[in-house]
Amino acid sequence: MASIYDIAKAAGVSAAAVSMALNNRKGVSDQTRLKIIQIAQELGYEKKKRGPIEALQKVLNVVLCISAIQYDYFNNSFYFDIIKHLSKGLVNFSCNLIIRMSTLDRDAEMIQKIAQHQEVDTYIFMGTRLSPRFIRQLVGENVPVIFFNKPHVEGKNVYSVSFDNRRAMYLLTRYAIELGHKEIVYLGYVLCIHPAENRLLGYREAMEDAGFEVKPNYIVEAEYIPEYGSSYIRKMVSLGIPLPSAILCGNDRLAVGVIKALKEFRFKVPGDVSVTGIDNVPLSDMLEVPLTTIDVQTEKIGSSLARLLQDIHIGKVTQRHILVDVSLVKRKSLGAYHPDRSALLNTVIY
Repeated sequence: MASIYDIAKAAGVSAAAVSMALNNRKGVSDQTRLKIIQIAQELGYEKKKRGPIEALQKVLNVVLCISAIQYDYFNNSFYFDIIKHLSKGLVNFSCNLIIRMSTLDRDAEMIQKIAQHQEVDTYIFMGTRLSPRFIRQLVGENVPVIFFNKPHVEGKNVYSVSFDNRRAMYLLTRYAIELGHKEIVYLGYVLCIHPAENRLLGYREAMEDAGFEVKPNYIVEAEYIPEYGSSYIRKMVSLGIPLPSAILCGNDRLAVGVIKALKEFRFKVPGDVSVTGIDNVPLSDMLEVPLTTIDVQTEKIGSSLARLLQDIHIGKVTQRHILVDVSLVKRKSLGAYHPDRSALLNTVIY
């Protein structure tokens, strides 16, 4: 017996388009609908009859696509904390939450395969660096799409949930300044990536509010994995470049890499160099040096995603773009500036 995927292949459309046509739902043109119905008849497709419970409530297919620079990144609990609270918020909502993971260099391929071979009612995208416009080309404009950390993306059926990246870095920078730091590096900038761009805005704003110059070498590109944090410290030491008094990292994992390398060279944290992160992942308070960080409220992000998803499908969306607030978590890794640190940094013990 032919399936909707057989029909989709013969018609040159997505499985979602076939489902919309055969169920007389909006989302496909009349011409495409007639073409699909004709092909279905030719292939002998028989629509499965719904039972009494199914007839009352359709079970939605929600595909959550998560992308990262490498698979090891998924050891980070950040995304899975959000998924946990998303799932919790969907307990009483009829849907199949399908999680797909990929590396950044393969996520376009992953998304395209899903769109071609799976019936999807809503997509949620996390971590991808593909442009929203390109993603819409892959999945079509008729399926609702929710982006994480891409605030105010525009387009038909496009929504977002983000945390306030600008405020996150502003709070960290301002706190470092209050503790007497002037040589403050933002480690974790990624060109043309919206969260990183917003964090740069927050960093610049706090530095300028304090009357400090933002030097080009204070903005350092780095991916959000520990190896990049360690390599930054090792490079600075090998070149004999004085380390800044405070390093504000793009996430907690990057900060762990920085602290690890500083310890290898017997620098004191925070005595010689202060370090911060973002995300407040579990156990960040139980490190050898408890990490000053930003709580991005993963519970609220997850519950906001769940609420937005449900509102979309009952047609009662009141807020297309949700911005979740953040808070500063003060711990020991960011300490007061030590005036004598320069003398200490001139003697590196290998």
